[in-house]
Amino acid sequence: MVINYDIQKINRMLKDFYNATGISMDLLKADFSFLGNKSFWENKKYCKAIQSTESGRRACLHSDSCLLKKSRESKQVEMHVCHSGLVDVSVPVLYHDTIIGYLIFGQFRIDTDFSAAEEYLQKLGLDKVEMREYYSEIEVWSTEQITSISNIAQMLVKHILLEKMLKPDLDESLEKVVAYINENLERRISVQSLSKHTNISKSALYLMFHNHFHCTVGQYINQKRIERSLELLAENSLSIEEIATRTGFSDGSHFSKTFKKEKSISPLKYKKEFL
Repeated sequence: MVINYDIQKINRMLKDFYNATGISMDLLKADFSFLGNKSFWENKKYCKAIQSTESGRRACLHSDSCLLKKSRESKQVEMHVCHSGLVDVSVPVLYHDTIIGYLIFGQFRIDTDFSAAEEYLQKLGLDKVEMREYYSEIEVWSTEQITSISNIAQMLVKHILLEKMLKPDLDESLEKVVAYINENLERRISVQSLSKHTNISKSALYLMFHNHFHCTVGQYINQKRIERSLELLAENSLSIEEIATRTGFSDGSHFSKTFKKEKSISPLKYKKEFL
């Protein structure tokens, strides 16, 4: 999938976020390459010292790759503690359930214990006293604070997509199909009806969705219906049956079964825990 990037807008947004919060974020492409300069990775003296060694640089690249792979597999926000004892976070940018990039941030401490990293740093040939000083300069964040930043990062992802800072280069035919699905989620949509309303053959539709979204037409429609249902679940006045009707499911049971398959949790439990 070809992705168009508005680098000027992206850089302005990330700079504004840094100016307001003091937290640096970077935007990576789906292949894990950086879109522009590496901002936060080189801000801390602690990390710069580690990356000044060949072994340290390799370990950092491996750590980044492991975090991003976790995020790619789960399609969720992932957090881990790297080899040098700091917390990093990856937030995937999803376009119709396909990852087209990642927002990453980190280099936080969650405790003040330097001993866990001390032996590793000595193997790199780095001065223990100097590295302890650099380590002490790094901010200590609670898990709750990191979760809050992650939630804000997910809002930034929505802003990135809304402002089309990252936008797949879809052809007109596929744009038309996607628009029809989004406008008719509450109705019964089949490949046959899509073909009829868009004047695109069924075989062409199957190929389009396989190439662009890596799923079947039916899977894509269900994903969009579940996304819509998440918005409706936030409205406390709506029952499961009402949400099912508004999202094109035959009944509440069918909706709940599909929701649990997509999210690995029932809609009521999801609402209780996350909304």
